[in-house]
Amino acid sequence: MADALRFLEDFRVVLWIALAIAIAVFVVAGVSIVLGPVARWIEIRALPIVMRRARVHHGLPPEASPWACEPCGSVNVPTAAACYHCGVPRPPDAVELRDAATDPSIYHRPVPASQFDPSRYRGPGAPPPAPDASSAPPAPPPARPDPAESSSREGT
Repeated sequence: MADALRFLEDFRVVLWIALAIAIAVFVVAGVSIVLGPVARWIEIRALPIVMRRARVHHGLPPEASPWACEPCGSVNVPTAAACYHCGVPRPPDAVELRDAATDPSIYHRPVPASQFDPSRYRGPGAPPPAPDASSAPPAPPPARPDPAESSSREGT
């Protein structure tokens, strides 16, 4: 029994940390259980009211929807007075996109296709470049005769 108590005394800091982690887990779980319905209520009930008031504040009709910029084709939020992409002011007859109001992915452009060309890659593991006439190394210059050899030949 004394050994067990001594073991607990030695590791009481570890036990306090474990207790703190357990309490934190229960607190976070409790908060998420309580705040989950609150977040859903805000999203369903309060957010549309706030957005409608923002539209009226900006001088737009209460049921304004996202609009498309004519020059660049970007989709802008209903309260935007100018295009976020090119800065052109919103025209009074801007094309409104009613379907975009329920599809948040329309605000983001698709990721462009990769511009990577494997034939131009010259990093580690790349295949050796194909030999062609323009990249061939220059031919070595012709060998010059050694003057020491030519003088020894003349003397014999």
